[in-house]
Order: sequence, then structure tokens, then C-alpha cells
Amino acid sequence: NDLLFGDSSCVSCGACAETCPTAAISDRYQSKAIKADKKVRTICSYCGVGCNLEVAVKGKEVLSIRAPWDAEVNKGHTCLKGRYAFGFYKHPDRLRTPLVRKNGELVPVSWDEAYDYIAEKLNAIKVQYGADAISGISSARCTNEENYLMQKFIRAVVGTNNIDCCARVCHSPTAWGMQQSFGTGAATNSIADLDYTDCMLVIGANPTSAHPVTGAKIKQQAMKGKTLIVIDPVRTVLAELADHHLQLRPGTNVALLNMMQHFIVEAGLVDHDFIENRCENYEELVAQLRQLDIGKMEAITGVPAEKVKAAAIAYARANNAMSFHGLGVTEHSQGAKTVMLITNLAMMTGNIGRAGVGVNPLRGQNNVQGAADMGCQPHQGAGYFEMSAPENQAFYANAYGVLSPTSPGKKIPEMFDAMIEGSMKALWVMGEDIAQTDPNTHHVVAALSQLDLLVVQELFITETAKLAHVVLPGASFLEKSGTFTNGERRIQRVNAAVPPLSGTKTDGQIIVDIMNRMGYSQPAYLGEDGAPDTILEEISHVVPFFAGVTWQNLGDNGLQWPVQKGGIDTKILHTDTFKRGKGKFHHFDFSETTELLDNAAEFPFILTTSRDLVHYNAGTMTRRTHNSEIVERDVLLINPADAAKKNISSGDITRLFSDRGEVELLAEVSDKVKPGVLFTTFHFPEHMVNNITSSVCDGDTMCPEYKVVAADVERAA
Repeated sequence: NDLLFGDSSCVSCGACAETCPTAAISDRYQSKAIKADKKVRTICSYCGVGCNLEVAVKGKEVLSIRAPWDAEVNKGHTCLKGRYAFGFYKHPDRLRTPLVRKNGELVPVSWDEAYDYIAEKLNAIKVQYGADAISGISSARCTNEENYLMQKFIRAVVGTNNIDCCARVCHSPTAWGMQQSFGTGAATNSIADLDYTDCMLVIGANPTSAHPVTGAKIKQQAMKGKTLIVIDPVRTVLAELADHHLQLRPGTNVALLNMMQHFIVEAGLVDHDFIENRCENYEELVAQLRQLDIGKMEAITGVPAEKVKAAAIAYARANNAMSFHGLGVTEHSQGAKTVMLITNLAMMTGNIGRAGVGVNPLRGQNNVQGAADMGCQPHQGAGYFEMSAPENQAFYANAYGVLSPTSPGKKIPEMFDAMIEGSMKALWVMGEDIAQTDPNTHHVVAALSQLDLLVVQELFITETAKLAHVVLPGASFLEKSGTFTNGERRIQRVNAAVPPLSGTKTDGQIIVDIMNRMGYSQPAYLGEDGAPDTILEEISHVVPFFAGVTWQNLGDNGLQWPVQKGGIDTKILHTDTFKRGKGKFHHFDFSETTELLDNAAEFPFILTTSRDLVHYNAGTMTRRTHNSEIVERDVLLINPADAAKKNISSGDITRLFSDRGEVELLAEVSDKVKPGVLFTTFHFPEHMVNNITSSVCDGDTMCPEYKVVAADVERAA
């Protein structure tokens, strides 16, 4: 009787109001929609699901957002962020003019003055120190066209491969690992294939919070009786529904997946025909698996071997099994290796190349896939061609009209180190708040403070913008046109619902302006119809799997790459052969992260992090909407046994600390985490959880290890 609405299972998505046949349930936004002058179809800018939205507009004001029922991705559904968290676009905090730092303060200037200042500084740095003293960080929040232009600007105008973005930071182990196994680093199947699967393996992901529409679809299939296996150190919503929840110690994915492979081989549940015809290196893998010490792996993971065996056999016996993974796989010191072991599971059981199977990464941000496709990474240009190869230099030189750099570019952690050393002098950041979201905040801020020029394109004065020499006011997704590519490789049209706020510009227009200002002529960013079709056409000539993409043939529901001439797209990858020829099996032994080897004795808890349903990433947008009234702070979960030892109760303010720093968080005593494990989110800059995270990275890709932090906790004084 004492339960409040907030204690219910309602997720505030608004689907009840959307579907109510009598309008007895309605919301305050939808009632305004009847006053709309027009309705514009566009794509949500939060997670990588890529939900279609219908935006009701009157004049220059967004009245409401709903989800169209004919959308293949979300079929009339969206989460509370997509439907309701749009008010940030006109928030009083929005930047409305360029800012340049003078006498230590950021002061308003004209666009011309800002561009002249930037061009003069970049040219001077390039002359004195060379092009490699300049770097760029692009944005998985921006469109494909904007990301393409950003990497083109850094490579063709500046002349360096120092370009990176959060697509590489969060999912580079996915791209690299799947490229090693399959030859292509993207989802093999479509989310719609959930209708055809018999078993769902979710590892290192909490989709009901981070990818809510996809999470709801997985939940629905589980409730229909399909087998659900969840591998996660936290008891998530899906874990509570799962037939098998393997609640492992954070950082031990490799050990657990080796156990699963061992049990599948031992039970004779491998698909020998698939392996013989389409794979290589299998015998070498089996030789390693037969030597596995199961007792040791059980002790390392904290999961009983019999539970792992039962899950492995359930996956292998399913006629069709799909796997989904997220940042709980990639953001580890063995992230890329874990991805390759997930591909092993799919190949050894023949779960590749047809409906209802495959390896499907859940992309964290709306255009993570697209930013990587467009070449916003130091080692590969647009279309994933290696920048070091001479033949690729000729290809890009032909496309861009200038020689492309071949010397290795720096990844973001390497950029920070170079700033500290003094060899990196300038950084251009488009739509990323690296001072809040990158690990080991003190190190990041110290690095940025060494720069001669820090340019930031943003909607608001973020933690990074506070450190900038120049801040350029960009535009939100509601104010721009272009394309996003979602986690299932679906390229979809983003259509501007309202014009950019007075004094602001779209991020693509800013990059075109500076390219022209620095002497590299670019055509108009938008065509006569307000679409960036000229840029998209250029992309189709550079990126092979965009070859058949045009603004017109994308239609309302987009196309899944690779897209052949004539607009023929691809729903399922690797149907007959792998991109690399034969799929390759890999074996890796478990290796403990240096974070724990170096620090666990002094800091005995393991902190792991994720997102809350209500907020998104750094919270830059959602904290400026009514969502902040639902969740207003980050909270620390601690197991009851640990809480008792530390004399901590729910509602206490705790001091959470590591050897990098400390934060204060509200405690919630919960058995969702096992003893020795702590959990929190990272949405609020007033807490700055990344003050305590480490600089340890994945050994293959330098993806930061956010998910394992040696920490300690106590009641705050």
C-alpha cells in the first residue's frame, strides 16, 4: 500500500498514451500536436538502436515527438528519452555565439573572427611544429556527413592521421576483433531476427537501460519462452528473466567464454560441416581448450562450472542462437580478445549467415557505427582502408585531390600523452565532452591544459568547453539533416525539424567553413532541398559499402550496408562466405588486468559502471530536460554484506576512491551486485566518476577499461 508510482515497473516510455484506443490516457506533449504546422520524420540521437521519430512542429518550435508505426526499427515504440527528452534543443544554456578566450575569459565574437583566429593558429602550429602536432576528435553523435568531413579536414587540410572518436574508444575491440574473425567489424544480422531465434546470449550489456527498444524486444522474446542467457556481473532486468544468469567477476569474460567453448566441444555439439567448409584454425583451438583447467577458471570467474556448462549447452543445442554484446565486453583489457571468443561460439555452432543467428554488437551512441565507417580513427580512413598502405594513399589522393598522410596517427590516449610531453599543440573536438567522459579525468584535464589551441564544437558549455580557447556553437539533431547508421548497419535519413538557433550552425557547415577558410575549396554543405546530398554522393564514391546509397533511395526506413548500385541492401552478412574468406578461430588465455594486479591489495573492491535508462552518457542533453526530475544523481550500489562491514546504509553519502582520486556518491544497498563488486553510473558532472577510473586500455585497440576499477568505499565524514 505504500508503493509509489516510481516504484512500479513503468519505464515512462509513453507507449500507453500512444496505443490507448479511447484517448483516456494522454500526455501533455501529444495534446499539443494538433496545433502543428508540419510533421517531420527523423532519427533519434540517443543510442544506436536508431528509432524513427515523427516530430510535430509549429513555426520554429517542436511541440511533441512520437514514433511512426511503419518504422522498421521501432514500429511505433521509443523510450522516454526519444519521446520526451527533446527540450534541451531550446534550453537557455544553449550556446548562441562563438567564444574566444581573451585575457583568460571566453568572450563572444563573430563567426569571422573565430574562423580567422583558428586558421591563423592552426597554420602557425603546422609551420612551426608540423601537421602531426595537430589532432581532431570527431563525434558519434553527429551525422555520417559531418564525421566524413571532419576526418577529411584533418587528413586533407591539416595533413595528419591524428583523428579519433568515441566509436573507437568504446567499440574498437568489436570492430577489430570481428575483422580478425570475419573480415567485417559490424553486426551480422538485424534486430528483427529476434523473431526467428531460439536462444539469446546477452553478454556485457544492459539493453533495457542502454538500448531500451531492443531491450524490450529481447525481454518480449524471453517472456514468450525463448532461452535467454545473460553474462553480467550485475543482476539486470534481463538477468532476472534469464534461464541462465552467469554473474561473473568483472574482467573475467575470457575465462568464462573459454569454459563455454570447452563444454560445447566436450559435449560434441559443434557444427562440423560448417567448421570444415567455412572456417580455419579449429584444431589449434580445440587443442588449447582440452588443456583448460576448469577448476581454475571457476575460481577466477566466481561462477560454478555446472552453471556455465548448462548455459553453453543451451546455446549450442538451439537451432538458431543470437549473441548481443556491449561495453561490458569491449571496455576491458582483454576486450578485443573477448569479442573474438564470442565469434568462436557462433562459428563452432554454425550460428552465422542466416536469419535468427549471428554476432550483434549493441552500439552505445546513435552513430557509433557511422563514425567508424566514415574513417574517424587514426589507422583506417573512410571505408576501413588502412592509411599506411601505398595503394590506399593513391585512392584517397584521387578522392581528395591531395596526398593523404600514411604515418600512424594517434589514438585519444596517445594524444593526451603527447600533450603532456609537449609534442601535441592543438586539438579540435566536435561534440565530445572528453573532460567528463574519458577515464582518469585529472590526466585528461592536465593534458588539455597544455595545448596552444583547443577548439570545441558544442551545444553547451561542457567540462571540455570550459577549457577551450575557442568554442563554436553547433546544432542539435533536430536542427540538421544528414544520415545516421544504427547498430544493424542501417543508414537512415535525419531530417531537420527546425532551423538552427540564431547564432549557431550545423557541425558540418562549420567544418566546410573552416576548410574553405584554410584554402581547401568545398562545395555548399546543403543542397537546394536542404539535404547534404552532395556530401553523401562523395561518400558513395569513397566508401565501397555505400556505393548504392543516395539521399532519395534511403526512403523512410533506410538501407543496410553494404548497399549495391541500384539501392540493393544487405540484411544478413556472411551468408555464403566471410569477408576474409574463411572465418578464423582464435584462442586466448585469461590474463588479469594490471589495474587489479597493481592496486587490488590497497583498493579491494571492483567498481564497474553502466548507464541508467533515464539519462544518456554524460547527461549533457537529458539533464536539461524533465528527465532530471526522475533521476537527479549517480548512485553507488553496494552488496548488503559489504555494506554491513563498512557500516553503510541506503541513503548514506559515501566516499568512493581509487589511487587516481575520489568522489562522493549516495549509497544504495542492493543484492544486484555480489560481495566485492560496486556499481554506479556516470551521468552527472558534479560527481565526475571518471576521477577514479584508470588509464588501463584494451591491449589490442587502446579502448579504455572503464569496467574494472580497483576502488574502496567508506561513509563520508
